[in-house]
Amino acid sequence: MTGAPTRRSAHAAPKKRRALEINALALMTSTVFTGVLGLVFWIVAARVLPPTAVGQASSALSAITFLAGLAQLNIISVLLRFVPGAGRTTGTFIARAYGLALAAALVAALVFVALGFGREILGEGWLVGAFFVAGTLCYALFLVQDGALTSLGAAVWVPLENLLAGALRVGMLFALVPISTRWGALGALVVPTFVAVAVVNTYVFRRLVPRHEAKATTSAELDWRSMRGFVAGDYAASALGSCVSLLPPVLVASQLGSEAAAYFYIPWFIGVSFGTLVWSIAMAFVVEYAGDASTFERLMRRSFRLTALVSVSACVVVVLGAPLLLSLLGSDYADEGATTLRLIALAFPFSAGFILFTAMSLARKKLTPLVASLAVKTAVFLGVALVWLPDLGVNGLAALYLACEAVTALAMLPTALRFHRALVDQGHVAVPVAVPVAAPVATPAATPVADGGGSAAGEGDPAGTPPASSRESAP
Repeated sequence: MTGAPTRRSAHAAPKKRRALEINALALMTSTVFTGVLGLVFWIVAARVLPPTAVGQASSALSAITFLAGLAQLNIISVLLRFVPGAGRTTGTFIARAYGLALAAALVAALVFVALGFGREILGEGWLVGAFFVAGTLCYALFLVQDGALTSLGAAVWVPLENLLAGALRVGMLFALVPISTRWGALGALVVPTFVAVAVVNTYVFRRLVPRHEAKATTSAELDWRSMRGFVAGDYAASALGSCVSLLPPVLVASQLGSEAAAYFYIPWFIGVSFGTLVWSIAMAFVVEYAGDASTFERLMRRSFRLTALVSVSACVVVVLGAPLLLSLLGSDYADEGATTLRLIALAFPFSAGFILFTAMSLARKKLTPLVASLAVKTAVFLGVALVWLPDLGVNGLAALYLACEAVTALAMLPTALRFHRALVDQGHVAVPVAVPVAAPVATPAATPVADGGGSAAGEGDPAGTPPASSRESAP
């Protein structure tokens, strides 16, 4: 009687053991497709536009994604956590989540424009300002809709959506640049986002939501007021990550000019894309650990090996090939950006180590050290950059980033080792870990995730989500 189950278990085990690698590979493949299309976009833009126009477009995109990332309030986590059990109230719940993100995005964009923060990027014209506000609203929905798709069991559409939107952006670049040299690139970035939002949410509300509600036997009572602690805890940490990943291009544009921003943005974009790539491994680990906590030691060992392979290989390849890679955009980009890219690439192993620490923080359900370390890193990195960027230049900013990543990773190593020992001894975690839809990005390395349930940081049931999904690493 025990023979058959044993044989079934034996046959199932290899598939289970391969799940981490399969999930990580799928997420990394989606990230690579998105990153490659983003890089193609900027290569084409650099070929058809002057550096000042590229710098304006990249800086405006950074501002839009930064504001949208803040405005979406990490609602992706809320959707992932509560939509599966929302029953017949699913449509109303998602609509309210969208409304909250839109309201926050509108306030953030209007304040940004009204206070003149974007004057160096957008100029004085009201039409560009209005387009900027509309683009921020659209990007906020673009981010949140990934959570809706995944929570409704349609995550397979997320990479396809990103792939088609990226291809459309490249195509529209050729159509819009002849119309406006200055703003054609920004239009090519934002207009396909409008299209993606319209198409995806037509599908969500006409097909997925009715199907989900039809399967429900009850209607869950979901009170947004009771979720404030969950949203606030998750949001605080991811907001720190968004500041580090998205503000540097804006600071460079405002203090060093659009041309310097163009030369800085591509190396920074490559660094952010690397972080998204490595986070895919961490998320695969969290998914598998949530299903079987007793496998922690084996999963962490394999995650460590895969992360080390990816981070060290990427570091070596980018450091050695930086001039060749940037020469695809033009000789000026190679001359001005190679050192910046090499310094950012040297941070890859440290960033990857911190990502593994973030994953263990999720598993341990102790996020206070993670949030505290990110707060210190954010304050030091952006504080020094804000005051001394004119003296540092783009190479100095990249060196500052490398130093902050290295110090933060090494400083958290004792805590990471303590978490590792505790998780090995613990054997399992009683409460499952909620998992985000895609690789979060906080710096070119990691995006923090925070706990929910209204508890203090480091307690409760953590749930992670990208502040702006994988979007922040691609145009």
